[in-house]
Amino acid sequence: MPLLAPASFFGQSSPSNRITVGMIGVGRQAVFANLKQFLGMPDVQVVAVCDVDRWRLEQAKTQVDTAYSSRGCRMHADYRELLADKSIDAVMISTPDHWHVPMSMDAIRAGKDVSCEKPLTRFITEGRALSDLAASRKRVFRNDSEFRSLDYF
Repeated sequence: MPLLAPASFFGQSSPSNRITVGMIGVGRQAVFANLKQFLGMPDVQVVAVCDVDRWRLEQAKTQVDTAYSSRGCRMHADYRELLADKSIDAVMISTPDHWHVPMSMDAIRAGKDVSCEKPLTRFITEGRALSDLAASRKRVFRNDSEFRSLDYF
């Protein structure tokens, strides 16, 4: 069997060594900051983008496909379709603020790990519910803050 499988199935660049990511919300913050970061990570592959704005959606798909020299990035107008995709390990949520908690909780319930833009919540109770859900489902949740992720900080 190994003779029939391409070399890319083995070693450091094998699919099992990469985290597949779906981008939910591909506006300014996602395109100019978040998406570029993910596209530059050798252990990450962006496989889907989602936005209600068709133009933004197509621009993000083009950016992903160009980075990977492929046409494989999937597009979704409804984030629930993206979350239903079992091949996606994690999501980056870069939507308007009021969607952060509901989408994060839906993603966790769908078995995804989550990185979510700030601000996260309007109320402490929302944050507590999200934290409890992530803990009970054993999912990774990260509230995005570039200042805490930069090497020199």
